[in-house]
Amino acid sequence: MLTPIRDNSQRSTTSQSVNIPPPVRGWNARDSLANMPEDFAVSLENMFPNLTSCDLRSGFASHSTGNGSAAVETLVEYAGPVTRKLISAAGGVIYDSSAAGGSTSIATGKSNARWQTTMMGTSGGSFLFMVNGADAPIYYNGSAFVTPTLGGVTAANIIHVTTHQRRLFFVFKESLTFGYLPVVSVAGTVATFDLSGLCRKGGYLMAIGSWTRDGGSGPDDIFVAVTSEGEVILYSGNDPSSADAWSLVGVFSIGKPIGRRCLEKLGADLIVTTQDGAISLETFLPIDQVGASGAAISANIQNEFLSSVRSYGDNFGWQSLHYPQGSYQLFNIPLSTTTAVQYVVNNQTGAWCKFTGQNAACWALFNGDLYFGGQDGGIIYKADTGVTDNDGNINWKVLPAFSYYGSRGSQKLFTLCRPHFTSNGSPSFAIDLNLNFNNQTPTSVPTPSVIAGALWDSSKWDASYWSGEAQVASWITVTGIGEAASPAIHGASQLEIKFNSYDMIWQQGNAI
Repeated sequence: MLTPIRDNSQRSTTSQSVNIPPPVRGWNARDSLANMPEDFAVSLENMFPNLTSCDLRSGFASHSTGNGSAAVETLVEYAGPVTRKLISAAGGVIYDSSAAGGSTSIATGKSNARWQTTMMGTSGGSFLFMVNGADAPIYYNGSAFVTPTLGGVTAANIIHVTTHQRRLFFVFKESLTFGYLPVVSVAGTVATFDLSGLCRKGGYLMAIGSWTRDGGSGPDDIFVAVTSEGEVILYSGNDPSSADAWSLVGVFSIGKPIGRRCLEKLGADLIVTTQDGAISLETFLPIDQVGASGAAISANIQNEFLSSVRSYGDNFGWQSLHYPQGSYQLFNIPLSTTTAVQYVVNNQTGAWCKFTGQNAACWALFNGDLYFGGQDGGIIYKADTGVTDNDGNINWKVLPAFSYYGSRGSQKLFTLCRPHFTSNGSPSFAIDLNLNFNNQTPTSVPTPSVIAGALWDSSKWDASYWSGEAQVASWITVTGIGEAASPAIHGASQLEIKFNSYDMIWQQGNAI
């Protein structure tokens, strides 16, 4: 008798599964999709990368209305020894917006609302000095605005101000000359200092600041002037009128700065928002501009950052802000006069993400809390509070790095995906499977998931879940054949959510 020959090609395929950890290294817009490490994300929107999970950002709520109908373009804290105020500007009016509810007009008749500010302390008190390049400079003393007498210059041409070595320093419109007042003064004759002989690229001064190299304010602080063409001029000393007390440290080239609010103090460092990305002076100055992109703190999202500069660099609203309570630095990117996003970096880990839905024209801290001036109708919002965006859902998306799931070069039939969350409710989400590095915009509509977790009888039976318990959603059917894949997990929620990992099931094929 002949023995039947077994057809091995008809043999059944066994499904395989794997668990992929959360992308805690954050958003990556630099590396190729084919070689991106699995702990990065191709996209991370409104999910902040923490040490062990990616957490849905907190929401925002209306803090103060009554700022007219124009966008709130300046928001700043007056920080006196006893009194603290939240000062805002919209249209031609300046407001006290400290109290929740409605703002109070405290100065009117101004030409624009785009003020640059600094605090200055003297024996006469603490003063918030404000300039906008169109009106005479003013200062706030904690109860009222005063227009100081500034001799020797056209005061209305002062468009930027900083405090350095106990003096006020000024930038003039379309000029390479800066001005300065006597020590601990907020009025008087303004002396000038011409930098044009040092500026080989021409242009004009964009912004000035004070760089603390030794970790604290003192005699080692460096005066920093940034030109519109991307030259950084550094001086040490405390008196520009004396050659013995004012010496040139150097002139360096960086990318062109973006906007008047391009400088931000971060600890002892000074961050400059430029066409080459967000540059740390502490990191950058030992090298040259050729290496600026690699040295930028925005290196992981460099392609996206540079694309935004090309598309939106002329829009008003670019600003960086250090938010200690949130352990992050945000960069406001104005896409239009009605829409803005924020690129956000975890100060502990250097991991990035993108915040959307917060259409801000400006940002500020007040009593340590985070606020933004809305591009809409003169509203000031308190950010990082609650679980809703002004009573609406917070939209979120996680697109992890593409994975070969341990078998590079082999085709796979993907069948099921299951995310793992920690939440105080049942997150609503959908999954769109991306195959072979095809990054498509999700089209599925999020629907409530079934959570397999312990129930807690704080309300009706089978109606609520134990807050903070690790929760595993039901398996979601995904369909596709490819060598590599990434599930776009997205939702719209009013919950506290931590994304912890996801499981994927597939059937192994061959290399053809």
